[in-house]
Amino acid sequence: MKCIFGSVVGRKFQKVSHKIAKVRCTKKEEHIVLENMHEPIIDIETWNKAQDKLNGYTKVRDRKYDHELKGFVYCGECGNKATLRCREEKRKNGTVWRAEYFICSKRNNYSGLCDCKQISANLLQEEVIKQLKKEIAKINLSKEELKQIYEQARLQAKSKENLLNENLKHLKQELKNNEQNIAEIYQDKINKIIQVEDFKIIYEKMQKQRDKILKEIKQNEIALKQNNKEIPKIDFEKIKCIAEEFFKLENPNKIVLEQLIEKIEFDKEKNIKIKFVFQNMVK
Repeated sequence: MKCIFGSVVGRKFQKVSHKIAKVRCTKKEEHIVLENMHEPIIDIETWNKAQDKLNGYTKVRDRKYDHELKGFVYCGECGNKATLRCREEKRKNGTVWRAEYFICSKRNNYSGLCDCKQISANLLQEEVIKQLKKEIAKINLSKEELKQIYEQARLQAKSKENLLNENLKHLKQELKNNEQNIAEIYQDKINKIIQVEDFKIIYEKMQKQRDKILKEIKQNEIALKQNNKEIPKIDFEKIKCIAEEFFKLENPNKIVLEQLIEKIEFDKEKNIKIKFVFQNMVK
């Protein structure tokens, strides 16, 4: 935290346009700072001591429980990430019974109503191994077959890219027309062709339309970026080797899992859906 003693900070807000009364918060680097404008409340030595003490409280939370599937599991009902929970009970013979399970984070912290129940971590792990073996068995392709898969995926991605670019072009033209209409009605207000009350109603309506267009433009740009990533760059032989190493491990390595699994979902009926990194490339 930075403090400039005896200073006055200006330009914290700035008008978006001279045409309207709307303002925005400015970034710290845009602020205008005038130093030594008044007597500071405390001296710099006291300030530094206080900051050192506050910074000393910073501590990273130690996690008691962890699981190799943590971070991959999502609720199939509401789409939220699942939380890892662990139950331990000490038996009469001195042994400790332990069960790990995943539960929808929304249900876990009561932030929303989700009827997706918990699921055993062991059940998820067994299903991952089962489905992974099934998918890896499909990777027995010749070089010619691999070329066909790559070419088909490339053409699909290109077709989708053209569609997204066309839609983006249309949206940008809509935005341009919208901004032009806003400028025209503002001029009408200045020239007293329309009343101020009417201007406010029309302006708010056009502003909502503008926000909607901007949102759609952003969604299209994200989809376009994602589409470019979908063009296959996967070495199937490497995937096969990684999977074979995974099957040999008694306790699967999270680094290995990251190279194989994209997402795991479970619903309230405990149906499990696993999306592998390479799955869409193998039919």
